[in-house]
Amino acid sequence: MKQGKQRHNVVLWLTLLITAVSVSAFAQQTQRYWITLSDRGPHVELSEVSAQALGISDHALWRRAKVLPADKLVDELDLPINQAYLDQLQASGIKIRSTSRWFNTVSAELTPTQQTTVSSLPFVASVGPVAVFIRHEPEVSTSTATQSLSKQATTADLTYGPSLTQLSNINVVAVHNLGINGAGVVIGMLDNGFNNRKTHPALKNIKVIAEYDFVYRDSNTSITPGEYSDPLEDHGEWTLSTIGGFENGKLIGVAYGASFVLAKTEIDSSGSSIDFRVEEDLFVEGLEWEERLGAEIVSSSLGYNVFLDGPSYSYQDMNGRTATTTKAARVAARKGVLLVTAMGNEGNYQSGSSTGTLIAPADADSIVSVGAVSSNGVIAYFSSTGPTSDGRTKPEVVAQGVSVYVAGGSGGYQYSNGTSFSTPLTAGVAALVLSAHPTWTPMQVRQRLIQTAKGLFDNAAGMTARPNNFFGWGMVDALNAVQGTSSGGNNGNGVIPTEFVLHNNYPNPFNGSTAIVVDAPTEQKMELAIYNLLGQKVRTIYEGKSTPGSSTFYWRDGVDDANNHVATGIYICRLNVAGGVFSQKIVYLK
Repeated sequence: MKQGKQRHNVVLWLTLLITAVSVSAFAQQTQRYWITLSDRGPHVELSEVSAQALGISDHALWRRAKVLPADKLVDELDLPINQAYLDQLQASGIKIRSTSRWFNTVSAELTPTQQTTVSSLPFVASVGPVAVFIRHEPEVSTSTATQSLSKQATTADLTYGPSLTQLSNINVVAVHNLGINGAGVVIGMLDNGFNNRKTHPALKNIKVIAEYDFVYRDSNTSITPGEYSDPLEDHGEWTLSTIGGFENGKLIGVAYGASFVLAKTEIDSSGSSIDFRVEEDLFVEGLEWEERLGAEIVSSSLGYNVFLDGPSYSYQDMNGRTATTTKAARVAARKGVLLVTAMGNEGNYQSGSSTGTLIAPADADSIVSVGAVSSNGVIAYFSSTGPTSDGRTKPEVVAQGVSVYVAGGSGGYQYSNGTSFSTPLTAGVAALVLSAHPTWTPMQVRQRLIQTAKGLFDNAAGMTARPNNFFGWGMVDALNAVQGTSSGGNNGNGVIPTEFVLHNNYPNPFNGSTAIVVDAPTEQKMELAIYNLLGQKVRTIYEGKSTPGSSTFYWRDGVDDANNHVATGIYICRLNVAGGVFSQKIVYLK
């Protein structure tokens, strides 16, 4: 009786703060909406606004300079929401929950009457629901992991304890032996509370350069007094320890030498043991904040596909251009950030089906989406699979997501399952690559992870070719990713491809330049060209002899052979070689 009363008081308190997502009378009367503004207010000359005034760090500018022209490091997307518009919304009784610079939107709790009022304001372009992901409780076990390796000391005098299995599977120990541990790289984390990070032996020495709680609007990312205790409350602690933890002899994270920016973008718990709600508006705001602070890699074990009080994202929406978080991932990529995100735990698609089970933003094209396998390389039964609804292969790679050893509680450890853990393992490998090659762009790091992955196959499931929609390009391999050459030649692991492969271009859609990677087994005549939907050639990208290995070509600025910009629309990238013709769709947006 006492426990039930305590839960009621907690939920009521959270409701008054407009952060409760439990089904209550208040929740039935209001819904969270995106309010998209029609413009950014009076024109502002970007040359008159300093990056510092906009909250953009020097490290962010350095990172952006790797992918953007010097005069385009700051753009309109960096401008905050017009204050006069915010004032008018608040004057009408609207309580603003979050804002997005990139999309010129605010989110708020609205009653039906308020929705009508807001929609009629002259500076409001549209009002639509905020998507919510219902994340189910992961499996947590105190038992011994399957095929656990013994402790192992390295030349750096590191003893990995039970975490050795998950690191050895992706060849991380060998990279640590080279003295590469992620130092110099800034990693952003999006999750719930990063609890016990200041006290847990494996977490207390992590270099955190900034942290912010977007739920309660303060700088404490640990559990807030009053948040109801649920099994998922330590999810952020688990993921952070996987990538950056360090307690010699117990657990060592993949990139323990990196620096971190921590964003708490979801409540630690919903007050319900049934499910846990995660809102996309705070994800977007947190990602924008981490980008401005200079994050080079962002690891997110969150995903979105369900509306609580409205229509869900359908499978058809998993097309790389519909979900708000997916669009945010693409903006981050254009600004030089590599997002590494979980495929989801929605299960494998059934044999004979062409419908994927992935969740947003794993459907984005310029990211690394991660599936989960066991320590012996068997696909996890819960790991979401591709393809995207527009036919692209997903995931990019996989890593161990079964019996992953993580920090838990105030000083203990446990084994956990989920793509939530294969994701930070992979993000950590990306950080090792960037630590070894700091001038590389996010797309170069992404390409390296894909090209050097160890192929995994499942004959029983029909996954006999690479890439496929269970394993993607395979198990991520840290050592080969760090040591391989940056472009051309073999594919980074000393192996020449056995067949021609035309990879998906990235980014896609694009409005600047897009990269097209071709794998070639031999030197022979080839043509790479762009065609419109009428079958007319608009641009010859390359005509000549192929180079054995992987080569990257670019369609720059969407121009045709006469150097004129083509119209916005869908185009076909076609590779013609003696062995056949290969095609991929490309979307150009002006």
